[in-house]
Amino acid sequence: MLTNVRTPSPIAPTRSLNARIWKRDPHEYYVEEHWCSSRLFDEVTFNGSIYDPACGSGRIVRSARAAGYNAYGTDIIRRSSVCRGIYDFRDPWPRGRPKPDNIVSNPPFKISETFVDLALDRCKRRVAMILPHTWLTGDKHSRWLETKPLRLVLMMTPRPSMPPGLIIEGGHKATGGKKDFDWFIFEPDYRGDATIGWLRRDDKARRFPDSNAAT
Repeated sequence: MLTNVRTPSPIAPTRSLNARIWKRDPHEYYVEEHWCSSRLFDEVTFNGSIYDPACGSGRIVRSARAAGYNAYGTDIIRRSSVCRGIYDFRDPWPRGRPKPDNIVSNPPFKISETFVDLALDRCKRRVAMILPHTWLTGDKHSRWLETKPLRLVLMMTPRPSMPPGLIIEGGHKATGGKKDFDWFIFEPDYRGDATIGWLRRDDKARRFPDSNAAT
């Protein structure tokens, strides 16, 4: 179990921020742009509470609350006031703790498959995870996705920048992301083909159904 200790902020950059100039964060702590989660809650309806097990700086939790949801988070390190407690999502689920209605998260990418599997086992309705777009095209991950109850994939456009969290905490604004990311939305009891759509930063024209809607 990792302890609640912050790593010192990196030295301020002398050129435009680009994920390639930073060392990989040891805790896989990367921060999505604000619109990634706020637009998700504009477009997709969730039924019930929202839990983020890798809440980091709290952007997903705050976006969910702004959209009217009861939302909370945990993480292996407390980095924000929305973090309800220190908890490694890979640990056994605490005895007596109710299962959340929905799990929405930007998981540590190296253990993203583990996060998805655990979330599907622990939530009641929906799991939404930010994952690399290449999961749709890579042989290993695409075969893995075929075995999961994947209902919806929303490709985020324009491409969001996702630098190490300590860069954002240092007051720097990141631009120039080099990787594409999508929201992958699963439902434990869903059986059928996944719908592919777009989550556009500046477009609020479409809304996707809630967990209880007919497929």
